[in-house]
Amino acid sequence: MGDSTVELIQQYRDEQYLAGFAGRLLAWLVADLNRPPAGATAPAFTASRTRALLRATDLWDEPTWLDFSRLMDTPAGTRLALADLLNSSGLAENDEVIGLSGVAARTAPEQPAAIDWLPLVVSAFAWKRQYPLYQLDPASPPGEHSPAGQILRQAVHFVRQQVQRSATEREKLARTLRYNPGRATTLDAMPGDAPIPPLPPHFRPPIPVRYPEYNRETIQVDANEVTPPPNVPAPPPAPARGERIVITEEDLPTPAGASTTPVTMPAISISRDQVEPARPPSPLPASGVVMPTPSRSSGSSSMTLSLRNMFRSEELKSTKLRVVVQQYPDGPGLYGLQVKVTCRGIRSFVAGTTDRAGNFLAELPVRLSEGLTYDVDVTWPREEGGETERKSITLNADRTEFKLPFHRQLNPG
Repeated sequence: MGDSTVELIQQYRDEQYLAGFAGRLLAWLVADLNRPPAGATAPAFTASRTRALLRATDLWDEPTWLDFSRLMDTPAGTRLALADLLNSSGLAENDEVIGLSGVAARTAPEQPAAIDWLPLVVSAFAWKRQYPLYQLDPASPPGEHSPAGQILRQAVHFVRQQVQRSATEREKLARTLRYNPGRATTLDAMPGDAPIPPLPPHFRPPIPVRYPEYNRETIQVDANEVTPPPNVPAPPPAPARGERIVITEEDLPTPAGASTTPVTMPAISISRDQVEPARPPSPLPASGVVMPTPSRSSGSSSMTLSLRNMFRSEELKSTKLRVVVQQYPDGPGLYGLQVKVTCRGIRSFVAGTTDRAGNFLAELPVRLSEGLTYDVDVTWPREEGGETERKSITLNADRTEFKLPFHRQLNPG
């Protein structure tokens, strides 16, 4: 809320003065905006006409209006609503409204009067858009997005805003807008006019004053004369510089028996006898069975290249897929099972074996805008049947790692 609005509302000592100002403001707005062309007659802009106009545009809300009317019966609600209306419509910055407010604050109302809020609110927002009031006809309601429709919507929003404001906020703003005697004075309390100075030759002419700091004859500064300020010690004398120190080659000591000529060492040569022979490969174990080495992925680069060729127009991002193979949920992992990851539409795939914890980790590309579905095949051991189980999972770029579990049985035992 602007400072001009606060100063304008703080002039009024009670609600009767506010009602008088609201009546004067409504009359000024109607006189300014309800002037039809020559030869035409403008209908009176009354509360009943405004209510009919809101009903015709389906903007009338009877419960909200009843709550607003009860709120305007309180002094704080009236003062706050009038301040919001002046601030949101821009009337508080108008010079004519400021002058009208000054007259209303110093003039006691003749009889108690109620504020006609409906035409006042609509007229204020119509003045903000400079829209003539005689064109607001209930028989021809304006459209929703027309200038007149926007004016009516702003008026309804203003009424709803006053009702929805919390009591704490209303009390806080009311303390800011309460009456301040320093903002307004009555005609009787205004100071009288200052005495008018007499006309010449009955007044003393001004005497010129000569300041010494601007008088060139009083102060003279010599650029060659430097006087040290008082109570300042004299600077120490500059240190005397001796002769420059120079070190020559003769001044450097030379160790006894040392030669200044560099010594060249014999060349280094390596013969075949000095090379250690390679170790023979280790023999196979007695059982003849070699356990597979667990790996993260095999063929990941070729699969990534194939997907990038398929989605050339899109940008791909990498995410991780962790395949967990266990005997049962939260049970021991199965070691050395074959895992194969494929994607529909390409021949490349990612394959590998599970580690001792039953995990297989692969880094796969995904699309940024949409997900990408992969098929995961796990081949169970021969003693478990040897069949291949397939699951499908859709990866996206929202997460950095996805987890896909495989269980041989649901319960332990």
